[in-house]
Amino acid sequence: MRAAHIVKVLDGQFSSPLGMIPSHEPAGAVVQVGSKCGPEWAVGDRVGVLNFKNSCGNCPGCGLTRRERGHLDPRFCENREAAGFQHDGAFAEFMVADPETTVKLPDSLSYEQAAPLMCAGATVWGALERATATLRPGDTVSIVGIGGLGHLGLQFAKAMGFRTIAVDNRPAGRDLAMAVANESLKPDLVVDSGAPAEASAKIYDFTSGEGVGAAVVCTDSLAANAWALRTLRVRGTLGVLGLPADQWRFDADVMVFRELSICATYVAGREATERMLKVVGESAIESELTVMDFADIPGIVEAYKAADFRGRLVVRI
Repeated sequence: MRAAHIVKVLDGQFSSPLGMIPSHEPAGAVVQVGSKCGPEWAVGDRVGVLNFKNSCGNCPGCGLTRRERGHLDPRFCENREAAGFQHDGAFAEFMVADPETTVKLPDSLSYEQAAPLMCAGATVWGALERATATLRPGDTVSIVGIGGLGHLGLQFAKAMGFRTIAVDNRPAGRDLAMAVANESLKPDLVVDSGAPAEASAKIYDFTSGEGVGAAVVCTDSLAANAWALRTLRVRGTLGVLGLPADQWRFDADVMVFRELSICATYVAGREATERMLKVVGESAIESELTVMDFADIPGIVEAYKAADFRGRLVVRI
């Protein structure tokens, strides 16, 4: 079970009622199957659970997803439940999961490694699928901001067949970019964006003057997103994941004259997450983890905010 959202609630980024069981991104074993679930589910299944559940089935969002996809998608339900934020989450021995947002895990994937994939991984995977939809294997993709999401994003992009550039203005982020167990998933280029002009020059040199086909920005920095847009090649795509306090600001001239696209991405749904897990299982993709025991939960905030913390924080129950 992941713990990062507790810090976001305490910092005021998200609201959450008192008395609620916190934590999202759970992974575990099925112990009971409801009478309305399909035959594909069985006791003992190893599963991960995405954040949202319990679509109302009546709102415009539910009507749209049912019409477009043939089933409900709680992500876009106006009355959805959000595990760990507005409704009970995963810091418990048992929790209730919605089959619409529950996925089976590859046998090779541990629960600890699966947990960060249920939000962080699903978010950056969804962004990559959308931002690279028109690219070909061998094209270049940059990941800007190498934390927990960026670290996974680099490995995903490499496993998808792209050349990858890791971009971060922090030594810790650039070090994390190279902390990949599978050598074949390491980035082709690591760039220090602390000097933006020099960083841009390195990217254009690496891409023979074209720029990158897609850039996925895993930070809400307005400056980083605006800079990343200017590194795109003609008809490139910028994938934005951050939620900044202020409005986005992008260079209209660059957007228009290069015919660029900007796509915002929510956390991926069930089908995309299943595709992600297939790639994870085949490519041995891993997060860098700090694993804590259930009894250590009171120390989570201090551990998460430590200057030397990197990767994903997971609680083992």
